[in-house]
Amino acid sequence: MLRMDGFELHQATSPEEALALWSQHPESMYVAGGTDLLPNLKHRIFQPRHVIGIGRALPSGWEITDDAIIIGAGTTLSSLADLAELPPLAQAAESVAGPQIRNMGTLGGNVFLDTRCIYSNQTEPSRKSLGWCLTAAGDWSHVINGPKTCSAAPSSATVPVLLTLDAEVRLLGTDGPRTLRLRDLYRFDGKDHLKLEPGELLTHVVVPRPPADFRGSYDKVRLRDAIDFPLVGVAVSGRWQQRTPTALDIVVGAINPAPKLIKGLERFCGQPLEDAAIDQIGELVWKRTRPQGSVTGPGDDMKDWRRHMAKVTVTRALRRLRDA
Repeated sequence: MLRMDGFELHQATSPEEALALWSQHPESMYVAGGTDLLPNLKHRIFQPRHVIGIGRALPSGWEITDDAIIIGAGTTLSSLADLAELPPLAQAAESVAGPQIRNMGTLGGNVFLDTRCIYSNQTEPSRKSLGWCLTAAGDWSHVINGPKTCSAAPSSATVPVLLTLDAEVRLLGTDGPRTLRLRDLYRFDGKDHLKLEPGELLTHVVVPRPPADFRGSYDKVRLRDAIDFPLVGVAVSGRWQQRTPTALDIVVGAINPAPKLIKGLERFCGQPLEDAAIDQIGELVWKRTRPQGSVTGPGDDMKDWRRHMAKVTVTRALRRLRDA
C-alpha cells in the first residue's frame, strides 16, 4: 500500500483565507477534490510539509449573465456535466474518469491539472531505477532522450473546450486579483506548464455566452471508455449558418505540454463545409499535431496512431456539427 508522507493539513473557508495560509506556510500545496494530487503525494512526486484544503473555500456553481457564464472553480465535474448552456463543456466534464472521480474533482483542478508522464508518474523506487527524469529530480527526458524541455502532457478534458470558447480565468494572488485569458495560461514545458505566480488561486472561469448559432463538441480517444486518461482529446467550436461555418476553432489536447490550437481555419469559413473541405481540415490537424510518447510510451507506432486519430476525430466531429 502506498502511503503519503507526513504533512500538516489546514482547512480554508474562503480564497482569501487559503491565500493567507499559503503565505504563512510557503512550502505548501492546495488541495480541493484531490483526485490528481493525492496519488502524486503517494508517489512522492510532491512532498509538501503543509497542505491547504480549499474544497470549502472555492465558489461553486455558475451564474449566467447577458454576455457570460461565470463558473466557480469549486464546481464539481459531475455538476458541470449538467450545464446545458455549454454542451461541449458538459460533454468534456462527463467524460472524465468515472462517477466517483467526477463527484470529487473540480473544474479548477481540471484547468490546473498537472502534466503526466509514464516515466515520472510512478513510485519513487521506479523513478530512481530509471535515473530520474526532468519532472522528477533529474536533468534528462526519457521521452525524447535528451536534456531538453520536459514533454509531459496534461490530460485535462475541459481545457480544450474552454480554449475554443476563448474563456478567461480569475485568479487571486498575493498581489491581488487578476484576470487572464486562458490561451495565455499555458507554456510548452511539461515541468512548469502554467504561467502562475506563487500561491495564486483560481476562483472563477468566465466563458463568453455562446450565440444562438453556436455548435460545439468534445471527443476523447482512450483505450477504455471510463477511467483511462485520454490519448487524444479534441474540442471543436464554431458558429454556423446551416451547413456553413462563420467561425471555427479546434484544439487538440493530451498530446503535448500545452494544448494545440489549430491555426489557419479562417479560409474554411463563409462557405458550405463540404466533405472535401472537412478532409482538408483533417489533413491540417494531422500536419500540426505532433504527439509525444509521454502518455503511452516512446513507440513510433502509437504516436503515429494518436496523430492519425486526431485527424479522424476532428473530421467526424465536423461532419456531425455540420449536419446537426
